[in-house]
Amino acid sequence: MLVTHSGRFHADEVFAIAMIQMIEEVDIVRSRDQEVIDQAEMVLDVGGEYVPERLRFDHHQNSFTRAREDGTPYATAGLVWEHFGAQILAAKGLEGEYEIQFALEWVDKKIIRDIDAVDNGMFTEDPRPSVSMLIGMMNASSTDDVEQQETAFKDAIAFTSGILNNFIQAAIKEAEVIVELEACAKNVDEGILVLAENLPFKDFIRSHPEITRVVYPKGSEGYGVFCNGKDNHLPERFRGLREEELKAVTGLEDAVFCHKSGFMSVCRSFESALAMAKSH
Repeated sequence: MLVTHSGRFHADEVFAIAMIQMIEEVDIVRSRDQEVIDQAEMVLDVGGEYVPERLRFDHHQNSFTRAREDGTPYATAGLVWEHFGAQILAAKGLEGEYEIQFALEWVDKKIIRDIDAVDNGMFTEDPRPSVSMLIGMMNASSTDDVEQQETAFKDAIAFTSGILNNFIQAAIKEAEVIVELEACAKNVDEGILVLAENLPFKDFIRSHPEITRVVYPKGSEGYGVFCNGKDNHLPERFRGLREEELKAVTGLEDAVFCHKSGFMSVCRSFESALAMAKSH
């Protein structure tokens, strides 16, 4: 039996439950009754205890002070991801300790950390939409209607499960090529990373400022140039141009397109894409 609190639900315990359901079937009880909590095999976001060895994952008590290196405090989603994330990733087919650690951090950084921050009262003055806001809006209009609220809770878990699964699959895709990308990064020349295949590189290069631009194959389109950050965008004289106009400015006969912001471009040949990537 898994117990979480009754009343309004929030993104942190809903995401945590979605994580648990990826590795085992659980009976979920929503209660704040201590006698019920004491009988549970696992307790999320209620009960006033953080004892992972006994599967108690609450963060509301004054004695709980855990935070990430950047200062973001943990909530139930982060604690459960930290405890079960490696098992979830392995169950979904990811292998290798290094790759699993990369994926754990990727998912936390991309979505879980923000959920924890909001649950701990950060961004209260920020009107931006967030996944926490979306989950919160799924509560029944009156939580006094127990049946209606239970239906809303189940809908929120189903909705969350889809989101979480997509993030995990994206993390696995990134993790499976991290070693290959790191090997390619050792051969960066003039700030340009050349890829022989279209690997998922965009998150990777953000943590490698020495990489200014990437040249990579784009299937039937030819080859792409992608710029790592605004400071490395392609020259203004290229931006927003296509075909003949772009060819005239670049001198490249098979130049196809440059985005109007300059963050990417396309050429039909590798040689032209590399020449464009070297342009200033």
